[in-house]
Amino acid sequence: MKKPTEFYLKTVSPIHIGCDEIYEPMAFAVDEQSKQMVIFDQFIFISQLGEEDKRKFMDICSRGTISSILEIYHFLSNRPVSGKRVDVCYGFLDHYKDTLNIPLKDEKKIKQELNQFQIPRTAFRSIDQRPYVPGSAIKGALRTAYLNMMEKRKKLSAKGKERNARVLEQKLMNYDGIPSDPFRLVKVSDFMPVGEVKTKIIYGINKKKAPSVHETRGVPLIFETIQPGSIFKGTITVTAPLSGAGIKETVDDVETLLKSALLFYSNEKEREEKELKNIGLDLHEQSKELREQENTFLLRIGRHSGAESVTIKGHRDIYIMGKRGERGTFKDHATTTWLTSETKNPAIMSNLSPFGWAYLNSVTDNFVDEFRIREQKWQDKREKDTKEAQVEVERQIKLAEEAAKEEKKKAAMEEKRRKEEERKKAEFEAMSPEERDLLVLAESDPGEQLVFDIFARIDQFSPENQKKAALVIKTYWEKNGRWNKKDCSKKQWVKVQSLKKIIGEN
Repeated sequence: MKKPTEFYLKTVSPIHIGCDEIYEPMAFAVDEQSKQMVIFDQFIFISQLGEEDKRKFMDICSRGTISSILEIYHFLSNRPVSGKRVDVCYGFLDHYKDTLNIPLKDEKKIKQELNQFQIPRTAFRSIDQRPYVPGSAIKGALRTAYLNMMEKRKKLSAKGKERNARVLEQKLMNYDGIPSDPFRLVKVSDFMPVGEVKTKIIYGINKKKAPSVHETRGVPLIFETIQPGSIFKGTITVTAPLSGAGIKETVDDVETLLKSALLFYSNEKEREEKELKNIGLDLHEQSKELREQENTFLLRIGRHSGAESVTIKGHRDIYIMGKRGERGTFKDHATTTWLTSETKNPAIMSNLSPFGWAYLNSVTDNFVDEFRIREQKWQDKREKDTKEAQVEVERQIKLAEEAAKEEKKKAAMEEKRRKEEERKKAEFEAMSPEERDLLVLAESDPGEQLVFDIFARIDQFSPENQKKAALVIKTYWEKNGRWNKKDCSKKQWVKVQSLKKIIGEN
């Protein structure tokens, strides 16, 4: 068996490889300051909340309505959360802020907007959440290039277009079914990340290849993409067939695959650059790195790679949607293309980029140390970040526990105060009118009117309570300059004399 050849793949433009996983709207918050989406653990987040916030959050969650999801967004927007961070384009930030401003009563619009926040993830490793490139994606790209090379050799299109893709592939590679498919001998491992691999949430927008005053009907999409400059490492092997395998035409070797990829995808890149330049997007700088690299083999992988890049020239049947009310047609080329964008409706083309471009290169000795250092640097950073995150989680939990204790203490004090008020209220209700008046007079400042009202009722008190009330009123009037004769009006002096009589003063 041939020894696997080790390669690295470096991304040139944003790439999205579907994995049937999404970022759920209720599982992330947006940090506007850092322009990042924070994917957090809901259980950890809840455990860090104080009792009052926890009750409030659980109350919102328990409603189970469309508007309650928006309320959760409002709840999260005012609180720091920790977790995996993903960069987001600035259009996403504006979209998120606009969504927060939707009235809670407008459930139809809330549902419409929240559906757009179910963001497809690019393929990732569960062990460390880093993106990777499945071997099937690379093998598929190599197969497309190889089939195009076989078409050039056999020129089947000269006999007419073959519209059945499976039949066309069998004719080009001379096989009858899966057991005799030559690509059974092509083994491509998953390409694993080397060091840090950054991703970003961006928009995918559909643009016409020819200048037009009318926009396409394609709705802008949001998804996570692997950013340019990311590196992945894996192996490619072409083995010899076993005796009796029934494989009639074999793939010669890895070099043959790579040459077919170089030929096919270089032509596709050149074609695409001309088309995009025609609508105002110049990719000269993006392609500069490719031109400067030696022994590089261009590939196109992932979603929105373009119909031409995933089909066989001479046999293409690409469906083109008709105008409203008209039937669609089939052509040998696409009339629109998908591009990455920072916004849903870009004003200029210069910030846009095609999807899916990357190049393969052999892992030579001079790359081994570079990749090892790159990976170790990421591992060290990950370990540091994990420790810091753990410390932060422990700090938040401690703060939450302290807050819970403080709330419990406040609750106990509030309960004590409530019971004391109930006791006083019960005592007050059990008092006679005279006792209530005496209690009111005992307050530090019962007020002039209240004192006069009680004075008017003092003749109805028992002799003992009359004297108690009189002494308190005397103290109040002395304090307020209404006891001595020189300070009193005639009416007031009459009141003072009546009190003196009760108290027993001359």
